[in-house]
Amino acid sequence: INLLLRYGFDAILWDISEEAIQKGIAAIRKTFAYPIKKGSMTEEGLAKLMQEHLKTTTSLEDLKGADLVIEAVLENMKIKQDIWKKLEGICRPDAVFGTNTSALPITELASVLTDPGRMIGLHFFNPAERMQLLEIICGKRTSDQTLSSSVAFGRAIRKVPIVVNDGPGFYVSRQLGALMGGSSLLLEEGVDPAKVEQAFMDFGLPMGPATLSDLTGIDINYHVGKTFEKAFGKRWEMSPLMELVYQTGFYGRKTKAGWFDYSEEKPVPNPKMAAVVQKYLQEKGVKPKEMTEKEIVDRMLVRAINEAAYMIQEGICDRPQDMDLAMIYGTGFPPYRGGILRYADAWGIKNVYDGLVKLEKEYGERFKPCSLLKGMAEKGQTFYKY
Repeated sequence: INLLLRYGFDAILWDISEEAIQKGIAAIRKTFAYPIKKGSMTEEGLAKLMQEHLKTTTSLEDLKGADLVIEAVLENMKIKQDIWKKLEGICRPDAVFGTNTSALPITELASVLTDPGRMIGLHFFNPAERMQLLEIICGKRTSDQTLSSSVAFGRAIRKVPIVVNDGPGFYVSRQLGALMGGSSLLLEEGVDPAKVEQAFMDFGLPMGPATLSDLTGIDINYHVGKTFEKAFGKRWEMSPLMELVYQTGFYGRKTKAGWFDYSEEKPVPNPKMAAVVQKYLQEKGVKPKEMTEKEIVDRMLVRAINEAAYMIQEGICDRPQDMDLAMIYGTGFPPYRGGILRYADAWGIKNVYDGLVKLEKEYGERFKPCSLLKGMAEKGQTFYKY
């Protein structure tokens, strides 16, 4: 809503109850706190902007004149499909239907529509008013008109639109999962969690795997991980330690505790979560393991590069520039590293492939090299054309 109001659109906020709407209004006001603090906007100016350009409703019927409908309800296929079926009978035939989902397949969501061509994925990144990326996901039957309208909309709200095809986790969620998800294996080997966090910070990322997991929600990451496990099998098998972590009920900031304890002003490591890890290591007879920061980062990057190659091979995306931009603008991957694929080229594709072969022998299918990457290594190819 912040973006719509800032860039000249009229908006309608729908929710299931007046109470939910008031929570939404309060959340919208918070997104303008920074410009008000800096003096580029006043409280009066915000009130006037919202009064003139924002309407609220608990009736879907009030959306009948909308050009674009963006739905951001719970990540539940049935709930989303039920809403879209109702909206199809209300909205104009030329209205674009955009779903803000981070993992649910667009093609399946659109399957309940008479015209699935009007459905597209619009994946915003939190906080949406500040994060520059808009991941646009085409379902199998998304029309060219729907796509062009969505890209134009993304640019109108000053986003960097990156277009990808439908698939589990699309591009960014799957790429980020491959990068950060390797941390669980390191913890199972006895590597100090604090060292893993610091290694990623020193590499240039805004936060480490544990901090990010607490921010996005350990429960959400768990369910997304299970979706990947179902889709890709052994390569994405959920680690036994992560099963135990999920069972703690500590899901991060929203539960006031996750990998860190947020009960005080400054987060500190959560001793209860540390106890879960220590108990697991003791039961498995695992002793503390020393790794350098470079070894930690290389291990996690090699898997991320491999997953990027799988997504190119599967047709999820085929433009290395867009893939790298998506990680920089959507996740904070350090720009001076050039992005994951530019980094891979500098590292050497053969070095990446050889690293994967070695890791596969030691850890199994999780590190199975993509055939595209194998071919690139054999032919001396790179992701970018130089």
